[in-house]
Amino acid sequence: MRTATFAAFTALSLLACGGAALAQSPAPAAETPASSAPADSVVPDLPPPADCTFTKVFVCQTGGCGPDKELGTVDLPARVLVHYPKRIIASVSDDGLPHVSEIVTASSAGDNITLQGMDGLVGWVMQLSRTDPDVSLTIVSNEKVMTSFGTCKPAP
Repeated sequence: MRTATFAAFTALSLLACGGAALAQSPAPAAETPASSAPADSVVPDLPPPADCTFTKVFVCQTGGCGPDKELGTVDLPARVLVHYPKRIIASVSDDGLPHVSEIVTASSAGDNITLQGMDGLVGWVMQLSRTDPDVSLTIVSNEKVMTSFGTCKPAP
């Protein structure tokens, strides 16, 4: 049985697509100290939106780690839209309901881009590249850690 916290992993599961359901608004950004630069100014040349597909997932709990067939509660392959300009990650659950998670921080070192955010009691970090299609996503709660791997391409 999946816990409510682990079910929140659905936030990063499939690419948001058109539908009659209303999307959730991103959670308000946490206040940052005056010395912290906003995510926009850390990486001013973020790429256009990306369509990412995750094909491998591994889940770790106190009892051990192993592969899984779902990204949260969404069957693989799971798609996620990374929209840098809007600072969101959008997905759709298996039941068709859209979900949006705010990109709280974005940073860059060389070719790599690291995105971070929170969705309720769940934290996440995504590592992408400007030139390599590979992507990883790690989602953590106090009960479980999930790491997923896939590829990204420019969004249509």
